Amino acid sequence: MALGETLPSTDIFTDDLFEGERVLITGGGTGIGRHLSLAFADHGADVAIASRNMDHLEPVAEEIEARGVNACATTVDVRDKEKVDEMRDTVIDELGGVDILVNNAGANFLCPAEQLSANGWRAVVGTILDGTAYCSFSVGEHMIENGGGSIISMGASNSVEGAPYHSHSGAGKAGIDNLMKTLASEWAEHGIRCNTVAPGVILTDAIDEILPEDYREQVTDYIAADRLGEPEDCVPPVLFLASDAASYVTGSYYQVDGGQLVAPSPL
Repeated sequence: MALGETLPSTDIFTDDLFEGERVLITGGGTGIGRHLSLAFADHGADVAIASRNMDHLEPVAEEIEARGVNACATTVDVRDKEKVDEMRDTVIDELGGVDILVNNAGANFLCPAEQLSANGWRAVVGTILDGTAYCSFSVGEHMIENGGGSIISMGASNSVEGAPYHSHSGAGKAGIDNLMKTLASEWAEHGIRCNTVAPGVILTDAIDEILPEDYREQVTDYIAADRLGEPEDCVPPVLFLASDAASYVTGSYYQVDGGQLVAPSPL
């Protein structure tokens, strides 16, 4: 079977893998975040989801509860440290704590670097990098007090090389990897593992703003798996890193890009 012909399944994980665990996922109502939220619920976790738009969160919270676990939906602007602390406290009040944090909130738009305004830069870098930092610091404080946890942040393959026409996103995602490595070093003594999962081009609802349809075939030509990614492709690596199976894995960087960054075959 060729690479990428079938989508991954989470059936390899036991149904009770995360039973008794409390998971917080930012950007948990749409795209990759929604798939992660439901996957953790499928495997026994209570799940909190947060974003700026409650309309995105409420339907997913209902889907989570339909799986027989507890759900918490709360709004947050991850660029605001005080709001992040309020989100953390709400989740702790409703679920009793946070054992796993997935920093998934993101923002992006295409723009040549010379035309990028200061506000445009701050909107994207603030969401991606500041938001990841604020959530990690806030929830990390709770994890330190409670004996450990796992933090997984969503990077992107565009952070490894250049990110033409989205310099703000590429720079912010590159910062995430460095931040996770730093926190992995500082917080290992507290039993906190910090890792990065870096998707390539993933077909979410927001993809039209980043990759117009007429360019998708051209991009696919540069991907070894010969297809664009689906949100489901990102789920198993995150579940693995959140689980005890990855108890000796911290500071790692997992590319989930179908081989986008490897050298193309000459044949």
